[in-house]
Amino acid sequence: MKRFVDKQMPNFVEKVVSFDDFSAFQDKASRNSLPQAILFTSKTTTSPLTKYLSTEFRRRMLLAEVVPTKMNKEVIDKFGIKDFPSLVIIPVTSDGEVGQADHILYDGESFTRIKLHKFLSKHARKDKVAPKKKEKIDKETEPPPPKKEAVHTEL
Repeated sequence: MKRFVDKQMPNFVEKVVSFDDFSAFQDKASRNSLPQAILFTSKTTTSPLTKYLSTEFRRRMLLAEVVPTKMNKEVIDKFGIKDFPSLVIIPVTSDGEVGQADHILYDGESFTRIKLHKFLSKHARKDKVAPKKKEKIDKETEPPPPKKEAVHTEL
């Protein structure tokens, strides 16, 4: 029963499986001016605690998960990660730039819900970022769609 519930939890964690994925993750954070939380873990599946945190901080912080693989070696080396699990925060600078500030390493002795929530709350945005709405096209200036011609077939 617990496994079923764990699988049904909403998951807003970005999986990073290569440096290209990490670059896309940073671009998304820059586009939305969101701080980044990067969890370096040796587990192959996303834990319920990580899913909970991704839901709790949705639209206030981006959360990524990096597993130690050959393709992720460059990302792991970039932050100097030696032990797993490790949590790194890349905060937003005062002028709204993401990724330009120094990263902050979680130095807590345990990864419990209360400690992680408190740590992430310090660095997350206070207000949620609203999703960008699609621009509406004025119907008067929009050309009408082409009419489909009926095809008549006789048997």
